[in-house]
Parts: sequence; C-alpha cells; structure tokens
Amino acid sequence: MSDESLVSAAEVARLAAVGRAAVSNWRRRHPDFPQPVDSSEANPRFKRGEVEQWLREQGKLSAPGPVESVWRALEVGRGDAEMSQLVAHVIAYLHGSGTASELGERVRGLLDEVPDDERAELAEELFHRYFERSHRADVVTAPELAALMIELAGTPESVLDPACGGGALLREAAARGARDLAGQELSEPLTCLARARVEAAAEPEATVRVTAGDSLRADAFGGLRADAVVCDPPFGYRDWGYEDLGVDPRWEYGFPVKNEPELAWLQHCLFHARSGGTVVMLAPAGVASRRSGKVIRQAMVRRGVVRAVIALPPGSLRHTGIPVHLWVLRAPEGESAEPILLVDAGDEKPSRRGSVDWSALRAAVLQPWQDFSATGEVETIPGRQATVDPIGFLDEDVDLTPARHLPAPVTEVDAASLDSARKRLDAAVERLPGQLPRVRDSGAAWTRPSATIGELVRAGAVLFRQQTGRVEMTDEPGAGGRLVLTGRDLATGTEPSMRADEEHTGDLMELRAGDVVVPTLVAGDGRPTAEVVTETGLLLGPNVQLLRVDPERVDADFLAGHLRAARAARSGGVTASGVHRLDVRRVEVPVLEIDEQRRLGERFRALRAFERELRFAADRGVDLARRYTDGLAEGVIEPDQQ
Repeated sequence: MSDESLVSAAEVARLAAVGRAAVSNWRRRHPDFPQPVDSSEANPRFKRGEVEQWLREQGKLSAPGPVESVWRALEVGRGDAEMSQLVAHVIAYLHGSGTASELGERVRGLLDEVPDDERAELAEELFHRYFERSHRADVVTAPELAALMIELAGTPESVLDPACGGGALLREAAARGARDLAGQELSEPLTCLARARVEAAAEPEATVRVTAGDSLRADAFGGLRADAVVCDPPFGYRDWGYEDLGVDPRWEYGFPVKNEPELAWLQHCLFHARSGGTVVMLAPAGVASRRSGKVIRQAMVRRGVVRAVIALPPGSLRHTGIPVHLWVLRAPEGESAEPILLVDAGDEKPSRRGSVDWSALRAAVLQPWQDFSATGEVETIPGRQATVDPIGFLDEDVDLTPARHLPAPVTEVDAASLDSARKRLDAAVERLPGQLPRVRDSGAAWTRPSATIGELVRAGAVLFRQQTGRVEMTDEPGAGGRLVLTGRDLATGTEPSMRADEEHTGDLMELRAGDVVVPTLVAGDGRPTAEVVTETGLLLGPNVQLLRVDPERVDADFLAGHLRAARAARSGGVTASGVHRLDVRRVEVPVLEIDEQRRLGERFRALRAFERELRFAADRGVDLARRYTDGLAEGVIEPDQQ
C-alpha cells in the first residue's frame, strides 16, 4: 500500500529536508530520479516507495519528524476513510477528548510518543498539512486575523460563526473563555475538523455545537441569539439562495440583490445577535460602496446598526489580493443612530501577500476601537481614523469606505530638503551634455556574418544558465542568506531585496563580475534590460537568463548592447497577457574580432550610463515637481521672491 501512495514535489522536499528547487534540480540532473506517474509539470506526483528508495540510495532521506510520521501512517492505513475525518480524530486524541479507535494501532502508538507540551502544536501542523494538500487556503482564517476579530467582539459568553470553515474564529473565542460556541459549515469534512479544533481549545464545561449545512438556506440555529456573531464568509459566492429566500425575517434591512451575498451574511449575523450584541464580519471592500447595496447600507446606518468599518491593508489575506474591510455591527436596542468609527490601516501594507505585520496592524485597529468603545469618539488622525455622524453617510451613494470620509493627511514638505534635492537634480542634469558619443553615417547596415547566442553557447564562447526550480526567498527584516537577483529587479531597475533560504533551496549559481543578465519576461515594447554584473556575490534568481562570456572571444558590454537593441525584442514571443517572453539564445549578434567588439562595447557601456543618468534625472525631476506642487497647494511653502 505504501509503495502506491503518491507524493508531490513539495512532499519529496520534506522527505529530504530541502527546498522545492532542490527537487527540481535532482529531476533535471539525475536520469535515475523516479518518473512522475502523471504528466502534470505544474504539480507532478511520484510513487512514495520509489522516491524513498532513491533518496535512501543517495543518502538524502532524512528522519521523518512527528508530523511526517503521523501523516504517512494515516495515509497507509486510511482505507476508505476521509483524511479530514482521520485528522479530526487525531486532533481529538491529542487533546484527550477522543479514543482514536478509528486510527489504528500504528497511529495511536506514534501519537502516544508525543510529549504533552508538543501535542497542541502537532495537532495544528496536521490541520494545516491537510489544507495544504487540499489547496483550500480560502477556508482557513489566519490565526492572527481570527484573534483580531474576536478582540473586536469583546468578551462574549456565547459565540456563533455561521461560516466557520476550519473553526479558527470559534477556536480563538474558546481560548478566550467563551462557554457556548456554535458554528455551521457547508462542507462535512470541514465540519469534523472545526468541531475537533474548537473542542480541543474549549474549557471542559463549555458547550460546542458545530454542524454541517448551508447557513443561509438551512439555518441550523434559527432560535439562537448570541452575545457575538463572527464570520469570515466566502467572498462573491452568488449561489447563496437569492431565488429561494425572497421572503425571510432575516432581511430586516432589505433583500440583497444576487451579487451582494455579503449583505445577506451581514443580515444573517445580525439576526442571530442578541439585542445589543456584536457582529464582526470580514467583507470585500466593495460591499461598502457598491450601488446595488445602497438601500441596505442606508437602513443600517439609520437604525444605528453600523458601529465601525475598518479597512485592512491590501494583501492582508494570503489567498487573495482584494482589499477587505472589517465590519463591526451592533444588533439594535432602539432607533438611535450614533457616530460611526472609520479606520484606514492601509499604511500597514505587507511587502508580499499574507505577510502582514500583525502586531502593528493590531495596534492600528484596536487602539482607536478601544477609545471609541469607551467614549464614543476618537482623536481624528488625517488619513487614519475619525468618527463620522450618520448624516455624513446619507447621501446619494451611502458609501462607507473609510478613505472617502477621512480628512486627507497634511502634506509634509520641508523647504530645506526640497532645496537640497533641487541642487542634486541640477548637478545630474549638468552631467548629461557630452555623454552621448559622436557618430557618423556608416554608409550601410551590417553585412558581416552573424551568429545566434545559442550558437555561441554551443561553441563554448558563452555559458548559458537559468534558475528553473523554485527558490525559497524572503525579504523579512533581519533575514540571513545572500541577496538574489530576480527578473523583477532587472525589469524595474531596483536593487535586489530578496534573500535566499539556501538551506532549503539547493545549489544556486553565484554571479560574477562580467556576467550578462537578462530578464525572461519583458513588458512594454519588449526591449530587454540587459545588464553587465559589476560585483561578485549575488545569486542567480528566478526569471533571469545568465550569459557568462569567455572574455577572449566575446566582450560582455558588446553582447549586452546588442541584447538591449530593438532587434533583440523580435527574438521572443508574446504571452497571453501581452508580456514578451525572451529567449536570449535566439538573438543574433555580428561576428567580429574581439578588439572591434571591445571598441563597440565601450560605446554601448557609455550609452547605458547616459540612459541611467537621464532616467535618474527624469524620475527625480518628476518627484521633485510633485513635492513642490503639493507644498504650494497646501500652503506649507511659498515661492522665494529673491
């Protein structure tokens, strides 16, 4: 049975304790590496037995950790059981709330070996392994986001999550002392996992009810009125019951149109909150402004239901880049409409999707919320936070987007720094005249023989390399590892910022001074950005083509100059998105003596230096003009009369 179980490339990497790129390198370099059982290059799968045998022969098979050991044992002995149910049984057993009779002796033995202080961590790692395998990141609420939402809900005794997914919100509420926890989830496998996780986190005397079903169509908790209702519902899911639920007591503020499922979820949550109870829900930013939801938003504002709308930074969620808001509502106790808190935490935008600085974001959200909860108002910080009276929203659009109502931040312009920047720009502009070389008409275009770079590679005059496997990289502050040159760095002209996790990436080629590097993907007119490396030490990263020349046969600047020419752009194809994909091996260059190459290479190098200087002056000039404009418009600077 174990020989027939399949593993992905990522799981092969785990077996050997290396990065995914190392597996790609092995497949490319070792003809005896096991062949995939399918034809998918995007996610190939291999027979576990064959892979383990190959790794063992190569001395690369690492001792499996507890997660890997338990996962393997589950796969081998699962039979017809759903993996989600088995993982749920494991979580229950690790937390002492299950007998694990369904798991088999081998799994129970492995679990019994886990020290008590490591059981909770193992349970969570197995839970996340399951979702990694099932590619359902959208149903896993980040623990930090779940904690933030529960903190906004206060200290409720009873909590309902009508779209509980993997149970993150209820688990966080249980850990903070909630005693009555209820959840509903459309997927039965997810329901099992959520129930196990919540029961594991709850106090023994707490009541946990997590059931499967469609909350909007078949509400399992019709009579429940909770202290707090928290929800991270599916985004944009239009099959929410529009055709079947036209007459329903939950639509107290209006019947949502078909493309406004989130307004159905908001009203469902309000229906289940006790009088004065709290609702905290995550929603796409468009819910605050789309005209199709105007009537419902207007009714909520008039009734005093909306307490706060909090804009999270774009990229907060790992599975999507769309901007999102946290809505905080209060089930009505009367008809009074009070001020609404607006917070825009967009300044906390992460460097890449899902890598939020949750500590900073939490402070940016919770401090104004706590002040508002205590006093009903907050200090107005332009572009950041303010309270707005309901009448301020009751216009034609009823747009609750925080950025629309917050005062614009005052432009900070320092006259001394502007003057310093102006002098640097003047110096850069003064250096430009005379940098372009003088030329004369040659009388005719090239008539000499030419060769493709691919032919130069085959002749040994040029070495060609690309990084084809995945490179594990990070740009977190303080991260170790050497800097990696990526195709994005070349295309945008920015300094490398990503560092390699070399321990889990495998061998990466180090760039040398004199190497020519070209991005694989080129936007705009397709003209490549070929550069000659000036320092040794950077690592070859993704989407970069490396050409290492024999300096006695090929001049690097001569080669880079021809790659930057318009004719090189014709050597590539255009992708479906309109981006040019360049294969440098198809580019033709004239066959010249090395002395002539060096003479032309010197000119190409001078032109590239001129281009950089001109671009620097242009970019700084535009930035400086805008800063002057903002300063004059704000009145913080004025023209010097001298």
